[in-house]
Amino acid sequence: MRNIYNILNTRSSLSCSDFQECSKLSAIHFGLPSITHLSMESKIERQLLCNLVEKSINAFEHRLNFINVDFTHYDSLKKEAKLSLKAEYNEDDIVLNLILKISIWEFIVYE
Repeated sequence: MRNIYNILNTRSSLSCSDFQECSKLSAIHFGLPSITHLSMESKIERQLLCNLVEKSINAFEHRLNFINVDFTHYDSLKKEAKLSLKAEYNEDDIVLNLILKISIWEFIVYE
């Protein structure tokens, strides 16, 4: 969980489009690109957020396989987006919940 937290709360030097197009991310690109311009009201941008989270975890957390991230809820009053991360770890299925605190653009990771 700590590694997921570190990945998602470190900002990559790449833009969202460059991050998506990069076929081989390295340690120099560690993290998630800046997502401050994304609107949680937009279905397309919510899907983009999920894709970026999946790609960053795939690239930088090699112990997880078959990663799938879904956008589950957006609370506009609390300014929180909730995502669900499902993956395989040592042949066991795991589910982690992610909360994106939009006021500070920080992810919280919990089971």
